[in-house]
Parts: sequence; C-alpha cells; structure tokens
Amino acid sequence: MDEEKRGVGREQENEQQYTNEPASPAEDGGTAAAHSAAETAQNPEASGAGEETAPAGESGAAPSGAAKAEDAKAARAAYIKHEILDWAKSIAIALIAVFLIRSLLFNVVRVDGQSMETTLHNGERLFVTVADVRFGEPQRGTVVICHYPNRGWTYFVKRLVAVPGDQVKREKGVTYVIYTDENGNTVEEPLDPKYYNPYSSDDYEAYTLGENEYFVVGDNRYNSHDSQDWNQPSYMGTVGPISKSMIAGRVRQVFWPFSAFRSVE
Repeated sequence: MDEEKRGVGREQENEQQYTNEPASPAEDGGTAAAHSAAETAQNPEASGAGEETAPAGESGAAPSGAAKAEDAKAARAAYIKHEILDWAKSIAIALIAVFLIRSLLFNVVRVDGQSMETTLHNGERLFVTVADVRFGEPQRGTVVICHYPNRGWTYFVKRLVAVPGDQVKREKGVTYVIYTDENGNTVEEPLDPKYYNPYSSDDYEAYTLGENEYFVVGDNRYNSHDSQDWNQPSYMGTVGPISKSMIAGRVRQVFWPFSAFRSVE
C-alpha cells in the first residue's frame, strides 16, 4: 500500500515537472499565430490597422485597351494638326513667292482672241517681264499686257502706240497718233484708215496725253477692243487712255507652242 502511494506520487511529480517546462519556439509561433487569427476573427478592422493601401489607378497595372486607344487617337490628332500647319505654311510661302515674282519679276499669260493678229495668235503662251515697266518708263511701240478702266484685273495684250506728250485725235472716223520720232520728225500715224467716214459724228480734236496716260491698240486694228474706243457715249466699252499702273508688263517671247518660239517686237 505504501509503495503504491509512493509510485502515484512520483508520477504526479513528473507530470508537474513536464507541465512547467518552457514551450519550444515552434510551439510559441504556432500559439502566437493561433492567437492572431483568433483576434483577427474577433476584430476584422484590426487586420488593416497601420497598413497603407495604394489609391485606385496607382497600382502599377498595365493600361487597359481603352486607355491605349485614347492615347493613340490623341497622338494621331496631334500628328494631323502638325501636318496641316506644315502644309498651310508651305502654301502661304508659295503664294507669297508667286505674288512677288509676278509683281516684280515676270509673268506668263495666254493669248485669248485675235486682236493681236498677225503678231500673236490665239492660244499662244507669252513670257512677260515686269520690272522694266514697273520701275522704268513704258516705251512706244512695245507690246504690253494691261488692264482697262472698269474691267477689273483682266489682262489684255496690246501694243503701246502713244506715251505721255504724244497726241491722239479722230478725224473723219479715223484715229491718229501724233508724235516726234527719234530723228525729231513729227509723225502722224493713222490707226484705222478703213474707218474713214466724212460724216463721222464721234470725231475729237487733238488731245495731248498727260504724264500718266498711255494709248494702247491691238495690231488687228479692226477687230480689237482698245484705246481707240473712246469718246463714244453710246458705246458701253469705252477705254481711251490708260494709266501706267494699268500696264502690268512687257511681252518678250512666245514660248508655247515650242514650234512657234520667237521674240516679240
């Protein structure tokens, strides 16, 4: 009996010693994890305490397909705008260059009609210089391109037959140009002798052209609308003398067709 009691007492002592031994690290971790899980289950908000979350859109994820499409659309719009601006600049520069060339250097015009037969023919292309007329004095006898009063900016190709200081008159239906030639001789040149009419009612006395007046006519004198059409109240297309500002250039050559290339005198 005494021995059984002593054996039981020793087993209880061993169990007490085993219970009082410290737990191993692995057992501590498992126990801590278990406690943490238990606390999280009891208080879900605690799991996010002290932690920061990335704002929406800053997660670093790749752009969506819609975002890529928008970027591509914006890039294309910018490219098109740039191209349009480049084209606009190029066209503006070209137009300015053409304007300067035509105003100061040379021009190209096409003959339309038969008023300059047989010197020039319908459809021929002419090379016209501008500077010698704009910055110099137009010369009698030269072929020029010009505008008419009240006819806008339409070009007419005519021959300059009288300059400031010369006289023009119409007598018995015939228009005359009176001037002094290079030898000092007075020349009275009839422009349209076939119009002779002793009963003409639109004659006018000799008129001396002013310092800014010029008289132009077509070489085909009987089929040309020009300065001869003057002092005719019943005629709606009256031209008469024109000013220097209406003379746009001097015709130098016929360059088209190539087979008809020639200088114009």
